[in-house]
Formats: sequence, C-alpha cells, structure tokens
Amino acid sequence: MEKGEHSVIVVGSGVAALSLLSSLPPHIHATVLTKGTVSDSNSILAQGGIATSYLPDDTMLSHIADTLEAGAGHNDLNMVQTVIREGKEIMLELVEAQFPFDRDRDGRLMLGREGAHRANRIFHAGGDASGRMLVEYLLQQIPSHVQIREYVTVIDLLVEKGHCNGVVLRSKEGQIETLHADHVVLATGGCGSLYRHHSNHQIATGDGLMLAYRAGAHLTDLEFMQFHPTLLVKDDRSYGLVSEAVRGEGGVLIDEYGRRIMEGRHELKDLAPRDVVARVIHEEMRQGHAVYMDIQACLEFRSRFPSITRLCEEAGVDLEKGRIPVAPGMHFLMGGIQVNEWAESSIHGLFAIGEAGCNGLHGANRLASNSLLEALVTGRRAAMRIRASELGKLGSRADEVEANVVRGTRATGAFTGEAAITGEVGMAKEVEAEIVDGNVQHSISIQVPQTSLAELQRRMTAAAAIERNREQLQGMKQWLMEMPTQALKVQKITREQLELANLWQLAQLVTESALLREESRGAHYRSDCPNRDYQNWGSRQIVHSLTGIQIVRNERIVPSWNVFS
Repeated sequence: MEKGEHSVIVVGSGVAALSLLSSLPPHIHATVLTKGTVSDSNSILAQGGIATSYLPDDTMLSHIADTLEAGAGHNDLNMVQTVIREGKEIMLELVEAQFPFDRDRDGRLMLGREGAHRANRIFHAGGDASGRMLVEYLLQQIPSHVQIREYVTVIDLLVEKGHCNGVVLRSKEGQIETLHADHVVLATGGCGSLYRHHSNHQIATGDGLMLAYRAGAHLTDLEFMQFHPTLLVKDDRSYGLVSEAVRGEGGVLIDEYGRRIMEGRHELKDLAPRDVVARVIHEEMRQGHAVYMDIQACLEFRSRFPSITRLCEEAGVDLEKGRIPVAPGMHFLMGGIQVNEWAESSIHGLFAIGEAGCNGLHGANRLASNSLLEALVTGRRAAMRIRASELGKLGSRADEVEANVVRGTRATGAFTGEAAITGEVGMAKEVEAEIVDGNVQHSISIQVPQTSLAELQRRMTAAAAIERNREQLQGMKQWLMEMPTQALKVQKITREQLELANLWQLAQLVTESALLREESRGAHYRSDCPNRDYQNWGSRQIVHSLTGIQIVRNERIVPSWNVFS
C-alpha cells in the first residue's frame, strides 16, 4: 500500500459487504477477509426477496407502517424511514440496470407478498434464489483492485487510543498476521449456530459480535432473536428454509389431520408476523402435533421454488403429496453491535453493517424481506461515511459536509443511562506481554469452554429460544458461568474451538438479556411475563460492554402506536 493511501478491512462477504465495496471510490484500498469462500454467507441462502413499495396501490408509508407493526414498538423511527427511503432508491437503480428480477410472460415485475406485509412488494430473482443472484450480481460490480482473502479467520481487533486500526488474523496457511487499516467493517452476519435448528450458513457463529465486544464496543437487543416459523425439518434434521413466499403464494400451515393451525390466531392468519406464527407452531408441536406446509394451492411450485424443491428432494419429501414437514428455527438476530445511522460503532473506525449491526430498523422483530434491503443500504452508507472521512470532512470539520453527509450521533449519543447491572460475563480472551529478542510482543490466548457445540445448542434451544421463563434462563446462566475452560494460544487453537468460544460468550450475553427483560415483546416471549410493559420497558434497551450491563432509554425508539397518531 502506497504512503497516504486510505484503506479499509472488510470482514465478511455477504450482500452488505459487497454493497459497501461496490460503493467505495477506486482509490480507497480495500481488503476482504472471509472465513470460507467469498460466496459463503447467509446472503447466499436468502430465499425471500427484497421489500420495497413499487405498485400504484402501495406506498413507502405503508411499508414503514408494516415495519413498525412487526417491530413491536421497539424500532428507531428515523432508521426505518431512512432505510425504506434509500432502499427504494437502490431498488429502482437495480430495476433500471436490468437486474434479473422475476417477471411474467409480458415482462411485468412479479411482486410477491410475505408475512406481515399488507401489499405485494417483494422483489424476487430466480424464484427463491434472490440472495444468490444478488450476491453474484454484486460480485461482478466489485472493482478489480479489491483484495479478497479466503479461508482467513479474524481472531482479534486492534484498537489504539480509542480507534480501531486493524485486525489479528490467521491465514489460510495457519500463520498469525497483523493487518492494519484506517477503518474496519464487520459484515459477519448473525449467530444461527447458537441453536439446534437454524436457517443460517454454518459460518454464522457470532464471530463479529464477539470481536467487537472484546474490543470494547457496545452490543444491544440480544434478547430479540427471530425464529423463522418454517424450516424443513425431517427426522430431527433441518435441511433449510421454506420461504415465507410459499405462504404468500397460497401455502397454509396444517397439522397431521389437515386442520389449519393459524385459523383464529391472527387476523392475517398464515401471513401473520413471524414471531406469532413461530409460537403457534411451537405450541402445536409441544402438544404432540406434526406441522406441515400445505402447498396444494401453490401453482407451478417446482418452477416457482426451485431451491425448496431441491431441499425436498434431499430430504426425501414427496411433493406430490402436497405437504412439507416444517418446524421453527433460529433465523435472524435483530440485535447486534450497536451502531448509528452511518453504521459506526462506539469505537472510532469500527463499522458494523447488515445483520452484525443493530441500528434499530427491525425493532423487536424483523419484517420479512427487510434484511437484504438493510444490507444494501447500510453497506452503501458505511462507504459514504468512509469516503467522507478519507476526504477529511469529519471530526473538527464535520460542518463542511453537513449538506452531503448528515453527521449522526454516535451510537451512545441518543441514550440516557437508567440502571447499571453488576455481573461479569466470562471473558474469552487473555493478552499477555512477552519479551522476544528485547522487544515486547503480545500473546493472545482464548478461553475455550469444555463442552460440545451440540450440547450448547441443545441447552440454548431448550432455555432461550421461542419461549422463555426465569427458571430456565437462570439455569442456563448458571451452567454457562460455571463452565470449565481451557486457555489456548491463538497459534494452536482450531477454527472450531474459536467459534465455540465465541458462541459460549455470546450465549451468556443473550441469556442475561433475556433474563433481564421481564416482558414479552416481538420475538422475545417470556411465558412468565406474557405482556408488553410499556411503563418499565418502553424505549429501553439492554446494552452490554466490557464495563458491564446497562438498561438505557433510547429516545429514538418510538412505540409504533404513537407514530401516526
């Protein structure tokens, strides 16, 4: 890298990362670090589409209202408006650029409808392969000078005087390296691997969240874990997602006797918000019923849903019978690394985009097909912010770019502290100073829990999944805190051990958040506190950092029932 050249490290390679890379000016040097291949991400698995208002009978205001209703009074209204407005602009650009969205024989866009949407506004590509096709398209937009390093595991973030300026990584060859940059962007997705059944790619092990946490960033809303109602699960093995678009095309949920289980449960029936449908299925299965997706009303199922058809063939499900066995599974983390509207974390120079970041868009429950929209917008916004910084237009001269880049408050700027909770989460990292050839070098050790991933997943699924209560959460907390660990230096740790360490530490934070929030809201359901509590929990967030846990009031969160009154 030439002297004076601006640089950015991007960890992850999903749609958010690719959106950022395609938006950076060519003179900014970018390095992409990905744990697998560049195509390994949650984005590649996205069967649903991208939501934006397009038809004459739909509006952005309607899309905003649906997002707020699904988010259960926990959304950041400013962020909802920003993402839906800027997301629509990006979608119109894609349409203009002839991105291969699905069209009918007359060339008209075929817009679908999914759960909790009150209009047909879901753009699909390749039937149920929207994520894969978007990733392939964006990869073609990446400038040739971008360096992509595959099979690289990021172990630690470098923070100096409050500024994140690089990473510690293990290369494909197993060498420990230090890589410096002006900015680091985490686009690492979520943490599906915390649970027994999930729709995520196997690389989604919460790495980015814990890298940020150990570096001193804030994490928030970790109790809001969305469980997709319909994973294809047969003989206790999950094969993948059965998209919500199937219900949008006429699919209905039935039990083994053909009874429609969503009748009388919600006004939108099978298209109710995901948290509602997931809890109904969970209740039915707990009572001993099998649950199926009845697809008899779905026309041309195989051509409309080729990815799901392949999953059914892999699982040995006969589509001629017209029903697919389904069960809920972890799908999306609404919480994450606390960021502002420009994807900046509480550490200068550290950004988090896509699912890894929590900007308040989704509230307590994500609206279907808003995730790829968020990824496109947050990737582009982070690129704008990095470019403004590179031009020297932030900091003391921030007012000079007010017209082009509105400076958002830092992630903690809109918060007022209300309560601090003492309590210590087991740390997964230790740093020791060593003298080597007269120089001080730092050796990093990781605390690896002495359990298996399967056991951790089993316990988290039982205690901190769709339905929770104090007794189960207390038991989970105690098991996690009493876990024996082994300190391994990063030179000797395997990728699997590092992932397990990250998941163990994240499980502690998730469990603590679920225990503290004594109400039910969106995807967080406490059977011992089944109602929303606006007086004690309205506009409040649980924030984790190395200095402890705080319950804070976020003035940017406005209960949805206030927004249009």
